[in-house]
Parts: sequence; structure tokens; C-alpha cells
Amino acid sequence: MIRVDIHTREISPDTRVYVARPGPNYKFFEIFIDRNFVGPDLPGLDLPEFGELSEVHDLVERVKRSVEIRRYALRGERDIEPPAAALEDYVNTPTSRSISQFLRVARAYFSHMKAGDLVIVPPANFRGLAHIGELTGPPNQLKPVYPALYTEAPLLGRNVAWRGVVEKAKLPAQTLDALQKPSPLFLLAREAWPSIFRRSYGSYSMPGEYGARFEITSEKFQTTDDFRIQAFFNFVSKNTELVGVGSKDLLSLKDGAFATTGAAPDLYTNVNSPGGLSLKSAVVTPIVIAVMLALAVTVGPDAFAAAEAGTLVFGNSQAPAGDQCTVEVSAQVVTQLKLLGFDRWTEACEVARAAAAKTGITTTVGIGN
Repeated sequence: MIRVDIHTREISPDTRVYVARPGPNYKFFEIFIDRNFVGPDLPGLDLPEFGELSEVHDLVERVKRSVEIRRYALRGERDIEPPAAALEDYVNTPTSRSISQFLRVARAYFSHMKAGDLVIVPPANFRGLAHIGELTGPPNQLKPVYPALYTEAPLLGRNVAWRGVVEKAKLPAQTLDALQKPSPLFLLAREAWPSIFRRSYGSYSMPGEYGARFEITSEKFQTTDDFRIQAFFNFVSKNTELVGVGSKDLLSLKDGAFATTGAAPDLYTNVNSPGGLSLKSAVVTPIVIAVMLALAVTVGPDAFAAAEAGTLVFGNSQAPAGDQCTVEVSAQVVTQLKLLGFDRWTEACEVARAAAAKTGITTTVGIGN
């Protein structure tokens, strides 16, 4: 029995990707990362338990108090009176532009941002690594942290599970521009979301879009290495198309590598010692390529015999049992292996293994017994 975990995250169409500044001048970057935390820079917000944020009728006053605590701490002045602690003292105070902005941010964190949304936390260093976190609980599941700047007024925010990293310098230009301004929270440009999904999950599926990422771990990446990888990609891509239209006549690796017709996935390359390759398509092809590559490298020619014997078992640790992506991928992979036959599959395995030996190319697909 050969068990294949396609390890493909199902992403809801309403998933969003945010960018969150970790405090003033990125002061809280380390504590955010270490504590698996994201939240607004509102010390002492002290929200009560709630089901919906609209139940917190004094939210405006709480934000006003937090802004004053923040201003007092950032000034570092200890020879003046600290901000008033009673919320009643803020009822009739004016609502400045800054307070209005922090109100929007608080509502985003504690009302609009859902479990499963992604949040990018950038560092101060332009060449540093921004961390990508997935919100793990609902908006009313609060988490405190205690930065040194606010010793008696903790921050409230949300728990995240860190899913990946991306160089800050590789974020979209408009995102980097926005980070030059004191914007505490904003949406990442939508066209950049697929690259973040691939960085976070390796492979993902959502309506009308599939993506997969392949890590390159070798310090050297030569043209011959790239040729082997692209030959395998094209071979699987073309045969996926042929299986999709009901053809029984699949192409060998040599023929498939140079097939010029059909819709190949979009390719994104960054192999700067080390780096990765990413594929995106409107059909399931990127996931099929990832699985076929993993089988070629890990199992080799024996994968054909397993397909013939019905001992290839597919699952997806990133989705509920029986998800449609797993059904499509398993049907494609088994059909391709059977139609290719032992000799043509063995030839493809040799090329894939040569590429893996030189580049260390890997996928998130899991293969076990």
C-alpha cells in the first residue's frame, strides 16, 4: 500500500490576506512572532467578553483611552499625569482622525477578520523575512501580550499559526509604499494573494484556481537542471490535458516535454540559492504535477505497479475527507500511470530523480506506507 497525501489546502473564496504593522517602528515584531500574535497597537483596550463586537457599547471610549495610553508611553514622559483610567472620562472627548483610524483597525481585528484569513507581519529590515500567519480562531477569541513598552497595559489581539515567510523586499511595490506610512493594517494587493497562498501551504485549491510550490534546496541551479524539471512539468501537464479529454494515447516524457499545444500552468521562478518554483492554473494540473513528481522521486517505477494493483491510496491532510481536489488528482494520477505503462513511467522517473539529485527539488506532497 502506498499512501499519498496531496497536502493541498482548500481556500475559501472569502479568504483575505492582510498586512499588519507590528507596533510603532516595528517595535513588537519579535514578540508578535514569538507569541504567535497579531493585534492593534492599542494598549489597555481591555475588551470584555463578547459574541459580536457590536455588543461592546463603549468601544469608542476604550479606543480613546488606549490611544492616550499609547501616546503617554511613546513620549516616555513620567513627570506628567498618566491618562485617566475611567472610561467615563472619555465619553465627551473629541474623536480625532487618529482615533477614527484605530477604531477601524479594532473593528477589523475583532469583527471582520475571520479564522483562516492570512496576516503578513513585516520586519523593519527591508531584506528581512516577513512572517505569514493564519488566524486560528474567531474574532471574539482574544489573546493578550505584554510588550515592555506597555508594562501594565497589555495588547489584545488574535492567535496565529505561522505558515511561511517571504522576503519583505519581494512584497508588491504598493505594499511597500503603504508601509512607508503609519498604516497599522491593510489588505495585500489581490494579485499577490496566490503567491502568499503558495508560500503558506505549498499547494492550494480554490474555485477556478490551483497552485503548487516546489522548493529548490541546492546552492547551484544550472540550465540542465531547469531543463529536466521543465521537461517533467510539461510531460505531466500535457498528459493531464489528454486524460481530461478522454484520450487513451499519452505522450512519453520526450514527446510531452516539447508539446506546444495545450494550456500549461503559469510558472513563477525564484531559484536564488535556494529558492523555489511555483505553478498556478485554472485547472488541477499543478497539484497533479506535484504528486507525480513526488511519486517519481520517492517511489519510482513501483508506482506503476501500485496503480495497476489499486494500492495507491490518496488523502489530503489539509482538507475534509473526500474533498473534490483529492478526487480529481487521484483519478488523474492513477489514469496517467496506467496509460503510460512501466517503460514510459520509468523513463520519466529517471529524469525526475536526476533533477532531484542535482537541485533537491521537493514538494509538500507526503508519500508513506
